[in-house]
Amino acid sequence: MLKRILAFVALFASLLIVGGTAQAAPSAHGDTALVLTVQYSDIENNAFKATVLTCERGDSHPRRALACATLAFTGADLQTMRADGRACTFIHAPVEVSMFGFWRGEPVNEVHTYPNSCVMLAHTGAVFDF
Repeated sequence: MLKRILAFVALFASLLIVGGTAQAAPSAHGDTALVLTVQYSDIENNAFKATVLTCERGDSHPRRALACATLAFTGADLQTMRADGRACTFIHAPVEVSMFGFWRGEPVNEVHTYPNSCVMLAHTGAVFDF
């Protein structure tokens, strides 16, 4: 667990360095650099996943285009993301997601907990599907 935390801190530090460099030449939509994390409950072995989303080619998010489209539609606000209508079980296995960094030049720092991974994916779509 300590290795995960240290890796996460290093990832965030590199994000800040890149973000500071990128501000010298802002893009038309502002700079995007988000660290996305998913922490599953002990029911799912406390799995932890993280990735960086920049909405540019070469970032580490496997569904970059769809994730960026979802964030653009909702203004990168987890509270406005609505479920897609899929049927999910009532199994209680909490999943905590976090998103922090910059979305189109604006700071973002959000954390939300969903009752299970199915509900999380139903609400967030491709954003946390990595």
